[in-house]
Amino acid sequence: MAENKMPYQQERFASFLRKEIAGFLQQNAPHDEGTFISVTRVITRERSDKAEVLISIFPGKNAAAIFHNIKRMEKSARKYIAFRSRRQFIPLIKFVLYGEDKSMDLEKLLEKVKNK
Repeated sequence: MAENKMPYQQERFASFLRKEIAGFLQQNAPHDEGTFISVTRVITRERSDKAEVLISIFPGKNAAAIFHNIKRMEKSARKYIAFRSRRQFIPLIKFVLYGEDKSMDLEKLLEKVKNK
């Protein structure tokens, strides 16, 4: 068995969080037209007291401002998850900006495709 493999229930809950937080951000996150916000991964702790939600924002020109607004929505995201879940305890949710360097690589590839 791999060392970093999550237990089944923890993996299911992380998948549930990823899906629900993506829906929450789609409805509530303020962003410009043409901006893509993606929930890349959810990392839950073994005790399930904290959950880190890795978020990618593309294109990166306004990513800092958009992420700042998303970061302020952590408490309301937790309330949304509590409403959507049957669990008695909902972990603290922390949004983390992920893949700034990867989005830059993707932007360069898109520019190459446009220039051809």
